[in-house]
Amino acid sequence: MDLLSSLYPFILGWLDLIVRWFHIVVGIAWIGTSFYFNWLDSKLDRNLNDEKIDGELWSVHSGGFYHINKLKGPPTKFPKELHWFKWEAYSTWISGIVLLILVYYLNAESIMIDKNINDISVFNAIIISLSFLVGSWLIYDYLCKSNLINNSLLFTISCFILATLGAYLLSKIYGSRAAYIHVGACLGTIMAANVFRVIIPSQKDMVDAALSNTKPDLQKGISAKNRSIHNNYMTLPVLFIMISSHFPFTYGHKYNWLILAAISLIGALVRHYFNLKNKKQHKVWILPIASVGMILLMLYVSIPKIDKMNSSVVNEDITFTEINNIIKYRCGVCHASKPSFDGYEEPPGGIVFDTSSDILKNLDKIKSQSIDSDIMPPGNVTGMTEIERNKIAEWIRIGAPINN
Repeated sequence: MDLLSSLYPFILGWLDLIVRWFHIVVGIAWIGTSFYFNWLDSKLDRNLNDEKIDGELWSVHSGGFYHINKLKGPPTKFPKELHWFKWEAYSTWISGIVLLILVYYLNAESIMIDKNINDISVFNAIIISLSFLVGSWLIYDYLCKSNLINNSLLFTISCFILATLGAYLLSKIYGSRAAYIHVGACLGTIMAANVFRVIIPSQKDMVDAALSNTKPDLQKGISAKNRSIHNNYMTLPVLFIMISSHFPFTYGHKYNWLILAAISLIGALVRHYFNLKNKKQHKVWILPIASVGMILLMLYVSIPKIDKMNSSVVNEDITFTEINNIIKYRCGVCHASKPSFDGYEEPPGGIVFDTSSDILKNLDKIKSQSIDSDIMPPGNVTGMTEIERNKIAEWIRIGAPINN
């Protein structure tokens, strides 16, 4: 039993690595097929005057020529093997849910819950999480089946407002990093459910109709096409959320939900530009607007931090001994060669603060995650105060001296 309990953190760590690796691989495959078929459909040469072929495309890749035809109807003779593109989506979602369990549900007290934001139990945190995943799909699916779907602009604005509202609510329920991941999980659930509940059933209906020589339900095809387009626009926001944990100045910001909404909008605009470009509609104004939006967002996030650092009053009385004690008791319980915090056998990310050189080597990480934002300690489980954060900020501002 003692051996099993001591191996438990290592087993979880390896499971995290394997599942995360798998999640990235199948995610790339899913997003790749989404981008490819969206591009393919817009690049087809439709000026063929052929009764059976709706469009064709010639391409060259990997030392060979490819000739692709899109038929107007079912083939005269059905092939022995028909390739479906569904397991990429299913595998991405399933591995994502497993990651959510491994990283967040099993470490809810330290990673998912921030008692300074919302002091809830682990059970309630998980129930709320599952409710958001299911609820986001039900609301989106309802909107898609309503008359709102007939007005693309109004539908898009409504979905964006609801997604932003969801991000805001999640930021008031969970710790900042967990809130971001849950927005991504909700979008990923919608995308996977689109494939499972709408797109694949529509394709099966089309195949069954072809085999039985009957007409397929055209409305199902239209609905599947719409859902596929929606998935295409959600890819860039989801990809940003997947990498956002590396950029604490986004999810650790006071208005992290607003920053997420802005970056998602910019990502969707960029995706829109390339979708139109593939159709030979060159809306060159989209990229400059997206670029200006990103620059303004960068200034909004960065300038207050710079002003705060520059406006602080120099305090020559701050000693390294005082700073070292703050880091030791607030950060060093996890970030040590032998962590004393429950559940950690190894320091997270291999980062330790055992010596002065360790602290100086990781000064940028300390500043970005404990000064520029308050995401560390996670959920502030060690109770780092604002006064302590300000002291570290001041110490860094005066050059981080260690000989005083």
